[in-house]
Amino acid sequence: MKQFTWIFWFALIPLFILASCSSPGSSSQDGELIRQFKSKAGDFALHIPKSWEGKVEIEETEERVVFSHAANKPGGVLFIIQTWSREKWDAEGEELTQIIHLSKLGEQDDRIYSFATPTDVQYDPEDDAKKQEYLELFQDVEAIKASFALLRE
Repeated sequence: MKQFTWIFWFALIPLFILASCSSPGSSSQDGELIRQFKSKAGDFALHIPKSWEGKVEIEETEERVVFSHAANKPGGVLFIIQTWSREKWDAEGEELTQIIHLSKLGEQDDRIYSFATPTDVQYDPEDDAKKQEYLELFQDVEAIKASFALLRE
């Protein structure tokens, strides 16, 4: 019986290893394809679901990147990634994390990267189709946040 147990575990270990070797970010939990978004500055990247193509507008400035649901413009903000100086973050950012939907994603040199979601409704509550599509997109926001990666040090 001991030999059977040993053989059983010896056979299972390779299966666990193979299951854990799938490439992260190549697909979502439901098998949906993912594409990588890189900031224009090349300092960070995110994994965005393929289903967002054609539905989301990305506005990028030197200090922030805003992802918005195109059908709900103006408005439609899904999330914002902002770059702060360490001095400004220390003066304002830490306190804001206690007040609004803002969190620190990472830091590099004297830059702090934050992630914020809206504090108010960003879709037309009278338009069920736009509301539903916005809410479906918003379900992906936490996974996108978790995919945040700094690219250079």
